[in-house]
Amino acid sequence: MESTPASADSAVRPAAIRPALPALPRLEARRRALIANTMLGGMVVAAFLMAAGAAAKRFGPTLHIHHALPDSLRGPLHELGLALSGTEFAVVFIALGVCYLGVLAFADSVGVRVGLGAIVLLHLIFVIAPPLLSSDLFNYVGYARLEVVHDLNPYVHPISAAPTDPSYIFVGWRLNTTAYGPLFTLATLPLGWVSFISAVWLLKSITALASLACVALVWACAVRLGRPPLPATLFFGLNPILLAYAVGGAHNDLFMLAAALGGIYLLLGGRESGMAALVGAVAVKSSAVVLLPFALLGSRRPSRALLWGVLAAGVVAVITVIAFGSHVSSMLHVLQRDSQLETPNDVPGVINDVFGLGLANRTLGRIGMVFLIAAVALLLVRVYRGGDWLESAGWATCAVIVSTTWFLPWYLIWFLPLAALALRPYQRLTALALTALAIGLQLPLIFGK
Repeated sequence: MESTPASADSAVRPAAIRPALPALPRLEARRRALIANTMLGGMVVAAFLMAAGAAAKRFGPTLHIHHALPDSLRGPLHELGLALSGTEFAVVFIALGVCYLGVLAFADSVGVRVGLGAIVLLHLIFVIAPPLLSSDLFNYVGYARLEVVHDLNPYVHPISAAPTDPSYIFVGWRLNTTAYGPLFTLATLPLGWVSFISAVWLLKSITALASLACVALVWACAVRLGRPPLPATLFFGLNPILLAYAVGGAHNDLFMLAAALGGIYLLLGGRESGMAALVGAVAVKSSAVVLLPFALLGSRRPSRALLWGVLAAGVVAVITVIAFGSHVSSMLHVLQRDSQLETPNDVPGVINDVFGLGLANRTLGRIGMVFLIAAVALLLVRVYRGGDWLESAGWATCAVIVSTTWFLPWYLIWFLPLAALALRPYQRLTALALTALAIGLQLPLIFGK
């Protein structure tokens, strides 16, 4: 009984006498937080300058069209008059990328509210900017209006079939029927019920919401994987390609990605219904097809996952035939024709130029296809033997990007969330290298505009 006071005293002592935290670590933490927040602020400033600079010029350095944008499409920032030349826009774009790297370097010092708030704010800035760095947004609206306003099937008729439509002068691919999936085409039809200008801003806003949904799903998937969610979310949600190209240009890849990440989230929780979401992603844009075999092999019950996939494919097929008939097959011909074209920013082309190989684009495409098939096959074998299916799907997606001769910068967002969720840093480093390459190869198209 006499030992009781001593026991009580020893139980109280640790709580009563707390060693003071060393001053240097506290100062170091504050310094790191200051740098991280400064880099976030730099991203916001750079994004605002890009948006305002593009809005101030009718023939901005950022949109490859031959007609001036009316004030109604330049957005509210055009009244500021902060016009940037192509060189100035490119420099600010580089600054955005440098600040992004700075945020990632000090991601452990970013507060959750600050980090997520910056992602939302940056999305808002690029939403109110005019369409950036691509005219694909006008294609989406044009195909919707083709069906609704002009009663012409976009899988049968190109936009040139309605030359009086207000979208016509802004469209880059006037002679092509649509290459987009039937679910996306069907979902965009309501855009034909409103004016052309309203449709553009409505689609820009909805696309940004799809991007924020992807951000939330990256966070949720990281939690399910038992990994720190904020660094993964910052890696994806602050990427300059995502912001300037995908959100600024309102690309439908974000709708595909949202469906795919939703399917991944379900599969990570052991719910094979996630395969249905992945099939839906393919019906939005066919590039998601590479994920299907990995998800099937990596699911806990492959037979049930296969059933979900088949059922979803059947539903999509019925909806497609009812809405567009059998003409949707024209999409495959358009995709095949596009794959034979050459862009100034594809990896095989860069390798061809750097090493002076002198190979024709068709030859590069065939070599790339052989590489892609071999890479996907090896990765599937790895998953079959017990490897991480999500990591392997990430490398397979990367293989698609680096092997194609028709690579556009916003395609990189297919790979970004998978790299963000990877356990090891190799995919993230690869994604950063591809981000730098994509921006670097686009700069000559921006300088001098």
